[in-house]
Amino acid sequence: MLLKTEKEDTQTSNNIIMDNIPFPIWIKNLDGKLIATNKAFKHIYNFRNNEDISVINNKCLECSNNDICNEDFKSVIMTKEPKNFEVCINGKFSQCYVTPYINEYEEIIGVMGMLIDITPLKEEQSKLEERENILRTIIDTLPQYIFYKDRDSKYIGYNKKWKEHYDALGIGSMIGKNDIETQTVSEEVARGFMEEDKAIIESKKMKVVERRINGQDGREIIEETIKVPVIDEQGQVWGIVGISSDVTEKTELKEKLMKLSFTDSLTGVYNRACFEEKKEELNNIEHLPIGVIMGDVNGLKVINDTFGHLEGDRLLKEMAKILKSVTREEDFIFRWGGDEFVILIPNCDEQKCEEAISKIIDECEKGDFNLIDMSISLGSSIKNCLGEDIYTNLQEAEEKLYRQKLLNSKSVRNSIIFSLNKSLQEKNLETEQHTQRLTNYAIKIGKRLGFTTAQLDELELVTKLHDIGKIGISEEILLKKGKLTEDEFNIIKSHTEKGYRILQTSSELSHVAIGILAHHERYDGKGYPLGLRGEEIPIMARIVNIVDSYDAMTNDRGYNIVKNKEDAIKEMMYCRGTQFDPKITDIFIDIISKEK
Repeated sequence: MLLKTEKEDTQTSNNIIMDNIPFPIWIKNLDGKLIATNKAFKHIYNFRNNEDISVINNKCLECSNNDICNEDFKSVIMTKEPKNFEVCINGKFSQCYVTPYINEYEEIIGVMGMLIDITPLKEEQSKLEERENILRTIIDTLPQYIFYKDRDSKYIGYNKKWKEHYDALGIGSMIGKNDIETQTVSEEVARGFMEEDKAIIESKKMKVVERRINGQDGREIIEETIKVPVIDEQGQVWGIVGISSDVTEKTELKEKLMKLSFTDSLTGVYNRACFEEKKEELNNIEHLPIGVIMGDVNGLKVINDTFGHLEGDRLLKEMAKILKSVTREEDFIFRWGGDEFVILIPNCDEQKCEEAISKIIDECEKGDFNLIDMSISLGSSIKNCLGEDIYTNLQEAEEKLYRQKLLNSKSVRNSIIFSLNKSLQEKNLETEQHTQRLTNYAIKIGKRLGFTTAQLDELELVTKLHDIGKIGISEEILLKKGKLTEDEFNIIKSHTEKGYRILQTSSELSHVAIGILAHHERYDGKGYPLGLRGEEIPIMARIVNIVDSYDAMTNDRGYNIVKNKEDAIKEMMYCRGTQFDPKITDIFIDIISKEK
């Protein structure tokens, strides 16, 4: 009885020890039946802690790992040697270690197994393999020849491109061989390669070498090889990675890029960087005297602000075409800045320079640009001696240019603005008859209000130019039949601000710009773009709002139902004090009521 109790105590102690081990443990007898398991084992198989061992045995028979377990169980019994194998339990990987279970008489009475969770290790291995596969794919995809060597200059690997190249030459595997042993080049060249490798390993520094060699087709090519030392965490070099490339095309491309770097991408003429090189090239006696012309394209800011920078770019391209058409092959045209060009003309005196300027002006008058009349302000200077700094000539040409621009700026800017308005009419966006009707009505109101001559002139300008901003809006929206979408209406509304910006470019017309900006404001403050109300709205804008609205009611605009005069007057009265100034409305109704 005492012996039995001791055995039970021992068994209990063993069970306690097993349950405190965090790894799943199991013991089978010689018949392959489980006789003991610990808590960790029961946990991974979702058994209760007090689960009967017979239930666990039955479940084990259904386990997907049962076959491999039985096979290794028999092997351990027969060989009396431990074994280990990998199993997957509930989606997790474990390494199963199986060892003979021996009693105190050194007899095998079964086997004992332990499971170690290796899921994190497997996941890490999978990621590592994935990274290696990606790296291998990248390396094999690269168009360069890539190779790896050990410290003894022996090849330990290379990419697909390298292998295909040497396979085509009938050279087999190069792994484990140095350059002499591969016999891919002469022994002298091979020794040179190995000496390079040795120097790189000793210096721990990268080296770039260019060589001229014959390609497979016998054509001479330029090969560039970059060799880089591979250094471990302890700072020791364990080998070399090399990348070889055919740089023949790259060298040719470099020359082409050099040319492109000297060309303005928009206009196709030389750029300012090229000027530095060409001025030195021309600075010799055979090219003197040198004509220096500087030009500044007129109207670029107006075009950019009104139509956008794409149209501004088109203006610059057209100007560059004109400059090319009037210059000789030996002359040089440069894009100097945003709207500025410089021309260098070898063997050019003052008379020839003036002739060139006259040709440019004549060609501008013939220019094919539909938005404004093309023009450019020009200034010139002559470089007569080698010691003269060409930048002094540029400064002189620029001063002449801006003197001309100052003298012509009023007429140029105003002609640009009125040519824009003319374009608006030519596109049927605003008819001349519509403009004339509005002007007549507006002047009559102005006279009734006691305007001075200067005020009447200003009113006439505001009326004629009130919709000039529409030139910057697509015809598709402006001429659309039917109701506009909300987005389209918002685009239409922007014409007041566009018109304001156009007029602001001219100091002579800037005083009417505010009238252009505010001609869609409402008397009750619900208009746009500023939400002005009552007397805050400039009186010119209030007048234009009334006469334009009446004209829209009584004439076909493509999107409205035309009203007769009586119905239009009723509508005007209805909007009196909300949309329209009541005083001006009364005056206008009185004017049109007396018309036949």
